[in-house]
Amino acid sequence: MAALDGIQRIVLLMLENRSFDHLLGHLSLENLHPDVDGLREPDVNPRYANVFENRVHRPFLIEDEASVIRDPPHQRELVARQLARSTSGRFRMSGFVDAYVTYTQHRAQHSPPMGYFDSRGAWMSSFLAREYCVCDRWFTPLPADTQPNRCMAFTGDTLIDRTESRLLPHRDHVFDWLDRHHVRWRVYYDGPPFFLLFGRFTELLGSKYRPFDSLARDLREEPPDSAPQVLFIEPRYYDIAWTDEPANCNHPLALVSQGELLVHRLYTALTRDPEQWARTLLIITYDEHGGFFDHVPPLPIEQPIAAGAHYTEPFTTTGPRVPGLIVSPWVRPGRAFHGPLDHTSLLQLFAEKFGAGPEDYSASVNHRRAQGIRSVAEALSDVPTLRAFPTVVPHASAPQPSMRRPPRSASERAFQKAALELKRHEGPLPAEAKYPELATVPPET
Repeated sequence: MAALDGIQRIVLLMLENRSFDHLLGHLSLENLHPDVDGLREPDVNPRYANVFENRVHRPFLIEDEASVIRDPPHQRELVARQLARSTSGRFRMSGFVDAYVTYTQHRAQHSPPMGYFDSRGAWMSSFLAREYCVCDRWFTPLPADTQPNRCMAFTGDTLIDRTESRLLPHRDHVFDWLDRHHVRWRVYYDGPPFFLLFGRFTELLGSKYRPFDSLARDLREEPPDSAPQVLFIEPRYYDIAWTDEPANCNHPLALVSQGELLVHRLYTALTRDPEQWARTLLIITYDEHGGFFDHVPPLPIEQPIAAGAHYTEPFTTTGPRVPGLIVSPWVRPGRAFHGPLDHTSLLQLFAEKFGAGPEDYSASVNHRRAQGIRSVAEALSDVPTLRAFPTVVPHASAPQPSMRRPPRSASERAFQKAALELKRHEGPLPAEAKYPELATVPPET
């Protein structure tokens, strides 16, 4: 494929916990991208109605994010409640308010799971969707929460079906696959990375993990024959609960405005050199929907239970849609790609670019491909669009107060456990020097 031959650098940013309609549904609503399957007439469209306690809840515009957004539930059993499968097997997508109130006991005139951002609130994501390629059929692989879906993204399989306060059981990691295929890769982190949870502690203290602030300099100074071919960008996670730094991973209660600024910083660094940008592919997506409303039913994709799995009920569908953006000269500007994708589409892309084809990653990824999940490569163009790359002026973000708190949720305690373990490992630098947030991690109680 000509596009894969022309692309020399693949960059992946996976953010947290937002559905497609929640973040990008405005593209069709504001007529910015009429080809996108987003929101249309939310005040009257019967497909969007979530009835709870004899009241109809509909999508509403988030005008003051800090006063509205909560953290909706997204555990496996509550995602099933959100999808609202009927006795006939049809997913009505009408249980988001039901699941939210059942879990939180919080009732409001505008129920948080039904909120959506307009093109001002999600200004950077909206800009990239209009100028490059937006994927309106990118589904989270599993109807579950963060840990199992990130396992799918970075291993192609999962041994777990829910987030718990432990290191992640897994087998082959994407880093192992890239190493076997002699692919140079690197992680740039704005805070302790999610890869902590995979227990790869020696690697975390080595040279393949660098602060995000060094990205622009590295892009400018490294020769192409030694520069990494795959970059993983890691935000500041909300689950690093013991610091004052504002999270920019977009996990509620972190503000989307912080995540939008991170995306702008990344885009600015990648486009600074037009020659390098002409050979770059940036992919931005979200690990899971975070409990926010989306109107498109999941896909009937089965995920067999792997040997040694810690759960017994197989998954028979994907989860809801999440935002997917493909940003590169190697996409047609303003394209909406409607092909079915999930996080294993990234692994198919790696196999096409660096292996023997999209079927060359793993049996688990191939099983999903055989059921219809496509590769990201199918959204690319064979000929690059040669133009001055579009720019956008960053929007100001409201100051976010400190969210320092004792780790309470399963995910927060998992990060705490992994951070304490990393501190016990020796590397070229002390762990606290490489990851300053580790200096204040509290002991487990």
